[in-house]
Amino acid sequence: EMCIRDSKKYPCYPQPSEAPMSYFAGIDLHKRYLTLCVLDPIGNVVVQHRRLTTDGLFAVLGKLDGPITLAVEATLHWAWLHDRLVAQGYAVQVADPGQVKLICKARCKTDPIDARKLADLVRSNLLPNIWVPDPTTRANRKLLRGYAFLVRIRTRIKNRVHAYLAEINLASPATDLFGKQGRIWIDSLSLPDEVRFQVDGLLELLDFLETRIRKVAKRIEQRVDITPEAQLLLSVPGIGAKTAMLIMAEIGDLTRFPTSHHLTSFAGLVPTTRSSGGKTTHGSLPRAGSPWLRWALVETTQTLKMKPGPVRAHFTRLTRAKGNSKATVAAARKLCCYLFWMLKEGRTYPEWLQNRHSQPLLEVRPT
Repeated sequence: EMCIRDSKKYPCYPQPSEAPMSYFAGIDLHKRYLTLCVLDPIGNVVVQHRRLTTDGLFAVLGKLDGPITLAVEATLHWAWLHDRLVAQGYAVQVADPGQVKLICKARCKTDPIDARKLADLVRSNLLPNIWVPDPTTRANRKLLRGYAFLVRIRTRIKNRVHAYLAEINLASPATDLFGKQGRIWIDSLSLPDEVRFQVDGLLELLDFLETRIRKVAKRIEQRVDITPEAQLLLSVPGIGAKTAMLIMAEIGDLTRFPTSHHLTSFAGLVPTTRSSGGKTTHGSLPRAGSPWLRWALVETTQTLKMKPGPVRAHFTRLTRAKGNSKATVAAARKLCCYLFWMLKEGRTYPEWLQNRHSQPLLEVRPT
């Protein structure tokens, strides 16, 4: 009591009115509006608005005389709001929606309740934060994911053309149906009117896609030259410029992973585990993680398991016991660990393997 009353004698206990009040806000974001809830340090509601525009949000926040920490869930459209709030000088934390649902699961769910829930979590320092990629990483992700999207559309178009020809029992004599000789063969066919109309339309789309894919690929190759980590990944058999940039775009900052096992978990290559009462079972791969990184690692493993090396040896050893699919995933998990240490030590794949095998085993002395 004396410490609070005598502020000159005890400067470490300032008067409550001298320090500005801190606020904690939760934002429930939707496509056309957002809901805001602002709490004081005790947990009392200071401001609550159900439907706000972006301009209205900044107008409300500007009336609060104190530092504000805001929380928003990582939904589909969170990045633009995060960038605008950070540009205005606000402290913003982005939450994992799945973890928030597990922590604060309620029977009644409304927009004000969701906003209050986020504000309470950030006030009590219990908000499950996620790592927010920098603008360069986000731009690379958009570029590489867009390239993969175009390639998948191209594959679907080619499969549809194959299906139309198979319906009338036609098989291409050329190795590549969509190469020079294959296209000449398609043009020389006497097809039914409706089949010819569909095939010609799909080929026109395919030509347009090929032009667009080449433009995107050229843009990706330009970024490989200025990305040292991607150049290290090019030394791995089966990894080209697009795959290397995709892996680095999905990983982002490598220092956010303490160990290689954290990276394999982020890639979604660690199976689910349930252990209770002395019984342990391993299930399928989780849906969490980066599906793009998992796809890139599995595709690279398909090449490495055909070439001599530790990945192939690991795959071969597990094939008989686990089968081809599970052995491939296990080999991809092993490859992910290799790439982690490659990038961490700044070595190419051959250099890292040589250094790994040249290190002597530590002698274990009995205690």
